[in-house]
Amino acid sequence: MERGEKIINMATTENENQLPKNLKNIITFNVTATNSVDGGIIPWVNIGKANEDILNLLDADEIVIPEHEITVSIDHPLATPTSFNLYSSIGFSRKLLLIEIREKFLALSQIADESFDISGLDLVALDVYQTNAGKIEIILDIDF
Repeated sequence: MERGEKIINMATTENENQLPKNLKNIITFNVTATNSVDGGIIPWVNIGKANEDILNLLDADEIVIPEHEITVSIDHPLATPTSFNLYSSIGFSRKLLLIEIREKFLALSQIADESFDISGLDLVALDVYQTNAGKIEIILDIDF
């Protein structure tokens, strides 16, 4: 976590979020390939090895969501979709979002009802929506 970034609280929510209404932004993740001769760009982050990918993440510290409170919704690959809230005093960088999303997936992969291999999940993008009430909701674009 960078200086000034602070996660205040993370709480799982059930159905207290409004449905996303307006697409506000799409946040992409580009990683410099360390295993290639030309050092090409990989347009996703593997959730299972996100700690490694963060080191090569382009624009990792850029604040991509200036709001201080967001809801992250996860539906795939879960049997039961879930969402959780994140709070930050300075907004959210790619790195902070990736760290929090990875931690949530690690926790979810330990639940008996869920069975998936975190190393097979690639986070391609985050779709950022604003509800009619002005709340920010993130929906993950995951390939597996």
